[in-house]
Amino acid sequence: MRNKYKSEMETLTPRREALEQLYTSIEEETGMNRSKRFSGRAAAILVCAVLMVTAAAAAVPTVREALLGQLGVFAPYAQTIEGVSCTDQGLEVRVLSALSDNLNARVYLSVQDREADRLDQCLTLKGRLTTGAELAQPDDEAPSLSVGGVGTSQFRLLSYDADTKTALFSARIYYGDSAQPVPNARLSILGMTTQEGQLYGSVSCSTVTAQTLESLPAEGRVIFRPSDLDNRAEMDALIPSRPVALVPEQTPMPIAGTGDMWISSMGFAGDGFFHIRLGLAEGVEPEERGFFSDLFLLGATDERLYTYQEILVDGGMDILFPLIHPEDLDLVKRCEARFYGPYDRPGMRLEGSWAVDFQMDYHPFQVLDWTGELAGWQVRQLTLSPLSVTMHSNASGGLDNVTLYAVKADGSTVAAQPGTGRYTNLEALRQGAGWDAFNTWEFQEPVDPAEITSLTVLGKTIPVNRQPSFAEKEDTTA
Repeated sequence: MRNKYKSEMETLTPRREALEQLYTSIEEETGMNRSKRFSGRAAAILVCAVLMVTAAAAAVPTVREALLGQLGVFAPYAQTIEGVSCTDQGLEVRVLSALSDNLNARVYLSVQDREADRLDQCLTLKGRLTTGAELAQPDDEAPSLSVGGVGTSQFRLLSYDADTKTALFSARIYYGDSAQPVPNARLSILGMTTQEGQLYGSVSCSTVTAQTLESLPAEGRVIFRPSDLDNRAEMDALIPSRPVALVPEQTPMPIAGTGDMWISSMGFAGDGFFHIRLGLAEGVEPEERGFFSDLFLLGATDERLYTYQEILVDGGMDILFPLIHPEDLDLVKRCEARFYGPYDRPGMRLEGSWAVDFQMDYHPFQVLDWTGELAGWQVRQLTLSPLSVTMHSNASGGLDNVTLYAVKADGSTVAAQPGTGRYTNLEALRQGAGWDAFNTWEFQEPVDPAEITSLTVLGKTIPVNRQPSFAEKEDTTA
C-alpha cells in the first residue's frame, strides 16, 4: 500500500480510477466504513489526505511523511491547503493542512530556509494564527479579514529535517463556547529565532552502580537551591561545606530530543551523595533559575524526590541530591531523572513579515436531541462531531478526568479524553444562581457520527438522536 501511495503522490493529478483504488486501499488498511450519509464528504476528505502537501511536499517528501505521521488516523479527515505561502529573507512559510470542527482547529505549516542554513531543531516562531469574520467595506470593495476574533500564538515544533532545512509546526485555535468557527483564517509571523531552547528530557537511572565515581572540587556558581525545606539552615546542613562535582564523561548518555546537552556523568560522588552532571554544548546556558531536575520513583503514581542543588561548572552543570546515599541504590535504580526548562543557545534571530490568508474548512457538528440529568447535574446541550464532544451543563466540577465513550452500532466503542473546559460560578459573578459549565472531550480516533448510537459517560447512556446541523440544513436545501 505504501508503494502505491508514493506512486500516486508523484503524479499529483491522479485519475478518478486511481483515486478510487487508493480510497479502497486506505479503507481496507484503516477499517474505514463509507456510510451513505458521509460518502461524498469522506471521499473528498480522503482525496485531500492523499494529496497532502502537493507541490511543496513533492520537493520536500520528508515533510509530507512527517505531516502524515503527525495526523495518523486523522489524516483522512484533514483538509489540504494548497498555494498558501510567503517568503521573506529567504525563509518560506507554507500552510499545509488543517483539522477543524466546532471545538478547535489544528493548522500545520512548514518553514524552509531556501537561501542558507539558519534553522535547527530549536526554531521558535513569534506570531499569531487567527480567525475572524468577513466584513464589508464602506465603499463595497472586496471584504477584508477581521483578526480580532479567536486566535493563538502557540506554535509547536513537530519535526526538523536538516537535509531539506525544513521545520514542521502546528498551531491550535480553541473556539470554546464563546465563538463559532469561520472559514477565514490568517497566519501572521513577525519573527523567528533559534536562540531559545526548551529542555524536556528524561533518562533512566537503572544503570547507576554502587561504584564511587571520580569527583573534583565544585568551582562554580550555585544557580538553584530547593524551596521545599522549612528554612535555608536546614538545606545548608545537608550540603557539604566543600561541595564536589563529578568528573565529566564518566557515564555519558544522550538526552532524547536535544543535542545541546547530555548526561555526562551520573552516580555517587566522593562526598557520598548522588550526583548527575549535565554536559552543555558550547554557548548553551540555562536561564537564571536553572532547570527543574527531578528524580521520579516510577510506580502506579510517580513519586517525586525533589530536594537538590545545581552548580554551573566549567562545560556543564552538576546536580547534587543530598538526601540520596549509596545505601539508597535500589531506590535510585527504580528512578527516572527528568529535566525541563528554558535555556539560551547560539543561533539566529530574525524579524520580518510572513502573513497569509486562507480558507479553513471545519467538520460540521450536530446538536444531540437530548437534555437531562448527569451525576446530579442538568445537561443543557450536547454536540457531536467526528473529532469531539462538547457539553453545556450546570456542573460545578468533577469532569476534568472523566473519559467519555462513543458507542457504535456494532457495539464497539471509541474513547474520548477530557479537553479544555471551564466552570463558572454565576453567583460569584452576580450573573445568576448556580454554575455554568462547558466541558469537552476529544476522540482518540475519528468517528462517523452516523455510526454512533449512544454516548456513555459516568455510567450514563445518552442516545444519539441528532438535530440537523447548519451545514446539513444547507445541504438539504441546496
